[in-house]
Amino acid sequence: MLSDRQTLVARVIGFGLGAMLAALAGRLLYIYVTSAEPLAKMAVAQHYMRMPIRPSRGSILDARLRILAGSVEVESVFADPGVIHDPGEAAVQVAPLLDMPRDEVYRKLTARSESRFVWLKRHVSPEEAKSIRKLRFYGVGLIAEGQRRYPNGPLAAHVVGPVGREQQGLEGLEKLYDERLAGRDGEAYVLADRQRRPIWSEPDQFVPAEDGQHLILTIDAAIQAFAEEGLAEACETFQAKSGCAIVMDPHTGAILAMANSPTFDPARYGEFSAESRRNRAVTDAYPPGSTIKPFIAAMALERGFVHLGETIYCEDGYWAEQRLHDAGHNYGDLTFEMIVIKSSNVGMAKIGVRMGNGALYDALARFGFGRETGVFLPGETGGTVYPVGRWTKYSTSRVAFGQEFTATPLQLVTAFSSFANGGKMLRPKILRGVMDSRGRVVLDLSEPEAVGVAMTADTARTMVRQFLEPVIQIGTGKQCRIPGYRVFGKTGTGQLVDPETGEMSHTRYVSSFLAAAPADDARAVVLVLVNEPDRSLGYFGGTVAAPAARRILEQTLEYLGVPRTEDKRPQPVPTFLVKQELGP
Repeated sequence: MLSDRQTLVARVIGFGLGAMLAALAGRLLYIYVTSAEPLAKMAVAQHYMRMPIRPSRGSILDARLRILAGSVEVESVFADPGVIHDPGEAAVQVAPLLDMPRDEVYRKLTARSESRFVWLKRHVSPEEAKSIRKLRFYGVGLIAEGQRRYPNGPLAAHVVGPVGREQQGLEGLEKLYDERLAGRDGEAYVLADRQRRPIWSEPDQFVPAEDGQHLILTIDAAIQAFAEEGLAEACETFQAKSGCAIVMDPHTGAILAMANSPTFDPARYGEFSAESRRNRAVTDAYPPGSTIKPFIAAMALERGFVHLGETIYCEDGYWAEQRLHDAGHNYGDLTFEMIVIKSSNVGMAKIGVRMGNGALYDALARFGFGRETGVFLPGETGGTVYPVGRWTKYSTSRVAFGQEFTATPLQLVTAFSSFANGGKMLRPKILRGVMDSRGRVVLDLSEPEAVGVAMTADTARTMVRQFLEPVIQIGTGKQCRIPGYRVFGKTGTGQLVDPETGEMSHTRYVSSFLAAAPADDARAVVLVLVNEPDRSLGYFGGTVAAPAARRILEQTLEYLGVPRTEDKRPQPVPTFLVKQELGP
């Protein structure tokens, strides 16, 4: 039995323990009452986090569903500043693994210390991701997101356009259709481990991401390559400042190719100037020069200002009344047809005077000059056609052969397509349709859209057969002959305005060529425009642009499976032109 002393000691100890337990219980009760909510929030903050769920950006596909721009999943490094107690130590350990300055990592961790999510480095290499994963630093983790890739490199770069680091469209179709392509962000509220890796997602706080839609273009990657290669060769051969080429289906208005020189790589867009990235085919307007002559001639023929076979005196190369030279030619009498075939400025000027300002202006308007085509591409301009009230006493003659107004390359190829489709003006299209992320069509734009009638079908056929085919056979477009195909087309050599004097320059030109084939049922229309070639190497459209147009057109027709005629010799000259071509 315990002695009285031992009993007393036991009671004292028991009392002390009871007091301590009571104090501890009181303390726990105090903590529960006064600090439970803050501590619970702290625990949740340490173990739970909100993570963004990035959608996959939609792809941009060509007409045959080949990828022009797509997204791949890569890893990026993020941090949760709210759980990193020593940003300096974090910077010391993380910075070398990401090949970043320590100060930069520290700044990112402390600049927004109240934030629960900051990027440390986007789109890291697999080696960097592996190092971060192995480090297991509390508060630093990895997350998957999309990165834009271009399987064909710079192909169709001006049409597609680049995207920024946040996967936002910056130019081209990427910008115009950014909302469709981007999709919708999602979010997950997750329980995370020490490396901030998700363990569990709260179902009632999970918002799934909605992947972006896919654009299907009218562009054909193969034809686009033909156009880019042909244009690049022409610009290099003639040391040109810039250029563009367009291939169009004249029966639908579908743009099969749209090329620009210089070009750029959308994956490295920041390394290229704004000049290189501009889509000149729709943003830049030039004096069309002689490419305008068929359009004016068609209106003159249809409205009876001139008749087939009618002879017009071309002033032996200089029309004093209008102070107009005929580009080095000394033509006397030429028929209406030969004025277009030989591209006589004086002859066209006389036709323009017959028509008068009102009819000339109407001709330009009918073929779409002076207004935007309505193609779904950013930055399109409508060129410049002044109101008749602003025309001078020389405008009537100059407009008729392509001076005193400007047109975009897209306007020219669209207008020229009307000769191949029976006189209709179609809205050019670059977008064929849109699919959602499950492959369902949500927008179908495959049907052609007529926006007007430029001329009758009879006038269109007459212009092709009696004016534009002979341009290739005996006129200024001989360098666009293609064995086995009946080609029709028109040359153009436009003078640019000297920015210093405000007068027409005699050293700065725009060389262009429009061509289509086969003549009886054209499958493709091609425009090649070469801006400011080196005059010493050549500057006429038939010299500079026609060979490139021939190459692009021939490759396109072969690719589309258009058969050649069995007789691959040049087509015979129409009998009504033989006498004028060969002389007495």
